[in-house]
Amino acid sequence: MEVEMIMKDMGNKQAIRIPTSQSGAVLFTALVLMVLMTLLAVTMMGNTAMDEKMAQNSQDKNRAFQAAETGIEMAIANSGSMNTSNSITDSSGVSSFSQGDETTLGTSVTGYGVSVTYSSVFLQKTPVTRGSGFDSSFANYWFELQSKARTDTGAESTVSLGMFQVGAN
Repeated sequence: MEVEMIMKDMGNKQAIRIPTSQSGAVLFTALVLMVLMTLLAVTMMGNTAMDEKMAQNSQDKNRAFQAAETGIEMAIANSGSMNTSNSITDSSGVSSFSQGDETTLGTSVTGYGVSVTYSSVFLQKTPVTRGSGFDSSFANYWFELQSKARTDTGAESTVSLGMFQVGAN
């Protein structure tokens, strides 16, 4: 069934036929576009949530690293970090360090939920180098300062620093 309309255009009469029954193609197309836009929006929200998690993990790792660096500074400031008087006396009565002797210097809980443990490990004793101004009655005592930090979220970082101290042989 069609309806005829007559339009006046500059005095000319033209007949336009408009169908009275529609098939709904525009409605279907609009619904498909709405579904596609919804899927796109949901995907974008998922990507945003993942980006936020990645940024949080990066911040936690950085916080753990900075706390471990602070632990190294605390170990350097600790008077026992390279203390050569903490020697071990063996069965023959000789006091000496053993390679790998570790002394835990301290544990600290800093702000932002980070715990730090710092320690000193004796590595070796070597003769002083020639031309250093020290005679053979002195030696270099090599230490490795280690600092381990852990955040409440589980991010961990370890920082090591090698140092030596000149002491009596």
